[in-house]
Amino acid sequence: MTEISRYGVLETTGARDVYDVLAEEVRLLGYSALEAALSESELDNYSKHFDEAELQYGADASARGYNLEEINERDAIRLLPTISPLFWEIVFNERLHQLLSRLLGGYYILNQVNGLINRGNQSKYHQAQYHRDLPYQHFTSSRPLAINALFALDDFTIENGATRVIPGSHHREAFPPDEVVRRLEKQVIVKRGTFVVLDCMVYHAGGTNMTARNRRAINHVFTIPMLRQQFHISSVVADASGFSDQQKKILGYGLEEFRSVDDWLRSRQTKAI
Repeated sequence: MTEISRYGVLETTGARDVYDVLAEEVRLLGYSALEAALSESELDNYSKHFDEAELQYGADASARGYNLEEINERDAIRLLPTISPLFWEIVFNERLHQLLSRLLGGYYILNQVNGLINRGNQSKYHQAQYHRDLPYQHFTSSRPLAINALFALDDFTIENGATRVIPGSHHREAFPPDEVVRRLEKQVIVKRGTFVVLDCMVYHAGGTNMTARNRRAINHVFTIPMLRQQFHISSVVADASGFSDQQKKILGYGLEEFRSVDDWLRSRQTKAI
């Protein structure tokens, strides 16, 4: 392929492969899209398990005395893989982690993984307001602190409320004027089986689903280790024997806060052995 013509350029960013290209898109625009390389039959199976998990999650919540509708939690399945372990496969998708390693370096953790349901013919959707996935924060950083990988279990279309983004807004501290948002916002249209990958500081929002079918997605947020997880995953997952050491590291094992100086010294002693 012919090199892009330029002059007066002393420094450039290299790209060894597609992951470097997508990582640079995220750095510049705040978002990109990555195909998960899953077959249609695999996606059908994930869809089936997602719907079953939604029913199970609702039944479990009801049995514990929670009305998900009343507490505005009807459209989410918190920690989805703990309801349906099949979804750990999406959490640890190899292509996704190739990209995450370019954006977050060699050590990052899973902050949250929630199933999201944008219901058909719904006049109000709680994710339809512009926000950052590190909410209430107004700062910029030279490198990403957190990455959102929103897995599309259904096609994302204009009609069913595909994610809207304000490109480049992760470089600005304040939310832009409304007229600027209207001029710049883009709707991210992708096929099912695709990750919409966002810098968590880029302003984004879901759209209203104007169709009769629910639009389902799985929201994964990965962060640098210093940021606190939404759920203390190592406490929630009862049996970690099926995970590799690297997977347990991503899930946040070994990051427990120390309750005393003695605990700290004991941990250092263990590492020295």
